[in-house]
Amino acid sequence: MEENNNIYNVLYNPLKELGLSDLEIETYIISLKMGASSISGIAKHLNIARPNVYKIIKRLEEKGLAKFSDKKKYSRNFFVEPPSLVLEKFREKKQEYSQKENALVSAMPSLLANYQQGEMPTKIKIFHGNDDFRKIFFNILEEANGKIWFCGSVQDFIGFISWADEKKWIKERLEKKLFINALLLPSKDAETLKETDEKELRETRLLKGFFPFQTSFQLFGNKVIFWQPLAPLAIVIEDKYLVEMMESIVDKLWENAKES
Repeated sequence: MEENNNIYNVLYNPLKELGLSDLEIETYIISLKMGASSISGIAKHLNIARPNVYKIIKRLEEKGLAKFSDKKKYSRNFFVEPPSLVLEKFREKKQEYSQKENALVSAMPSLLANYQQGEMPTKIKIFHGNDDFRKIFFNILEEANGKIWFCGSVQDFIGFISWADEKKWIKERLEKKLFINALLLPSKDAETLKETDEKELRETRLLKGFFPFQTSFQLFGNKVIFWQPLAPLAIVIEDKYLVEMMESIVDKLWENAKES
């Protein structure tokens, strides 16, 4: 009995992913253990009418998981394909899902660019903790369309996420050919970034004349993220009107920070 349960548990999810109903899965597993079987034998075992068994087997045939023997029509047995074929088809399905996911990720910037907020309410999400902070940071690269802005204390931001994560983020950004404008409070980290601007698709300018602060914000698409690494805390606001206001402010600060 325990062995039967193990077989069912192992095969259930892959067969479900291949589009089989619970009754079709049960028929496959029973036939797997019984070997070549008659329609009447399966009907008796499942306690269902023979016409329904024919329908189930036809469905399994369509999925490439069962077929009839070559005997005469009324004496034919049917048998299911081995679990190795289930594994093969399951892997093909996973690969298909993976390709669709990659296509969706690649298209996300364009899809978001065409998304019109209109009268939709502003979306505000607040994230606490190290893991969420880093997750939101890397999610930017999946949603960004065109230029990205970063403004504030890069020293405190990198001090929290680490240079290792920053370099990983830069590498992924370069792979996607996303440019970033960085408007930073003066610091050693800001100077380090500035030195590699050209090869890292970035332009860095320094905010001068400001009292020191530890926070920062980031603009991309129709979102603005406020970073507070001391908590740590990330506030994500999705509202094109607020983003337009922030972009206007940053544009002015950007011009003022231009080196003569």
